[in-house]
Amino acid sequence: MTMSKTETLSEKNSGETRLIAAATAAAAEAPSALAVVLRERLLTRQSAMTVVAIVLFSYFSLTANHFFSWSNVLDIIRGTSFIGIVAVAWTYLLIVGELDLSIGSLYGLGTILMSWVIGGFGLDPWIAAGLTLCFGALVGLINGVVTVYMGVSAFVVTLGMLSLLRGLSFVISGGYPIPYPYGLESSLFPLGGGSLLGIPAPAIWLFAALIVGGLVLGRTKFGYWVYATGGNELAAREMGIPTKRIKVLVFMLVGLSCGLIAALNGAWIKSANTTTGNGFEFQVIGAVLVGGAALTGGSGNIYGTFVGAFILGIVANGLVMAGFSPATGFLATGAIIIIAGITDVVIRYYGSRASVWRK
Repeated sequence: MTMSKTETLSEKNSGETRLIAAATAAAAEAPSALAVVLRERLLTRQSAMTVVAIVLFSYFSLTANHFFSWSNVLDIIRGTSFIGIVAVAWTYLLIVGELDLSIGSLYGLGTILMSWVIGGFGLDPWIAAGLTLCFGALVGLINGVVTVYMGVSAFVVTLGMLSLLRGLSFVISGGYPIPYPYGLESSLFPLGGGSLLGIPAPAIWLFAALIVGGLVLGRTKFGYWVYATGGNELAAREMGIPTKRIKVLVFMLVGLSCGLIAALNGAWIKSANTTTGNGFEFQVIGAVLVGGAALTGGSGNIYGTFVGAFILGIVANGLVMAGFSPATGFLATGAIIIIAGITDVVIRYYGSRASVWRK
């Protein structure tokens, strides 16, 4: 009888010991699990680039005269508006696994065409703007059809289109600027050069593009199809998703965005020059890549693209405000793209390790 009570007491003590040990182990593992979750949330390209944008803005605010002012912030947003609008569409294109190098030339030719038909044929600026939008969509359609249905590499197609459109700009303009007729007035012009509550019209167009582009990409069936097409085109096609049609539509979206900024630029400047759009494609591609979209397709988002465009705008503006030549902006853009690529590799490495640790 005494032995039985002893055994019972021993078992009770042993059970309490195991409970204490388990609780201690759980408490010890809790910080580790929390750390893993934080790594998974914070070690993303968008989070890293947001921190970079804040650091850069803070740095130039302290070192460059008049950088930290509301008027200069508006200048930064205005300067990145056209880049951001096309970058939204280019994000879709990169997600589906394609690219378009002709956007700078298409933007430039769009401004030439708009000035040409207004000055040479006397068309109403609204009609000229509509034709410019249609022309942009048509170029995107050609790029998409030749790439998707004829099987020619998008790099080859759009590189050729880049040269073709730039040459056409010089043929139409003769290499000279084309101004709008003197004294011409139109209700279209405030949409490009006006403001609302002190905010420049191009910035409002940018915010509209970001909101609509983000909602469509993240909340609609079309957005899901875009991700599915870029993630695994064969699997998406077997699920009944019209992947080829999706790609062509996205090419057209890019062309349409170029037509839009060409019309807005014309409404703002009321003139066209053959140099418009030179190097524009590198700025757009840089914004999208810095924002976190992968060249392999299947990943990317509109917020990241906005942050990428804003970083490039901060650097370009900050360097000028600090007394450097505007040409240094191209040097900085190239360096930022390379650094962003290195950052992506580091983040993916530690992100994959965090997933393993969590398991």
